[in-house]
Amino acid sequence: MITLLVGGDRIKTYSDYLQANGLGPVLHWNGRKHSECHRAIPLHTRLVVILVDQVNHGLATKTRRMAGQRDLPIVYSPRSLSHLDEVIGRFRRAIGRPSH
Repeated sequence: MITLLVGGDRIKTYSDYLQANGLGPVLHWNGRKHSECHRAIPLHTRLVVILVDQVNHGLATKTRRMAGQRDLPIVYSPRSLSHLDEVIGRFRRAIGRPSH
């Protein structure tokens, strides 16, 4: 399962958290490169996480649209590990998997 993490610059903590919870490997788009707004979500991606306070509106909108077209789950979190833990917990409960 690949998780696409969109937004943010220093994401090691978030990447480590996702991998420790069975949601890795993690692919990261920080959104600073113009080319990232024109990428397609990789085929093996199973979850999209958008760090809402660290991403430009255009990239967030396009990523949400692409994820919707492929019926990929998408979660939104501010850049905070406690908030990410909360939204991942809700995601896991929604798909019927235990949190840890």
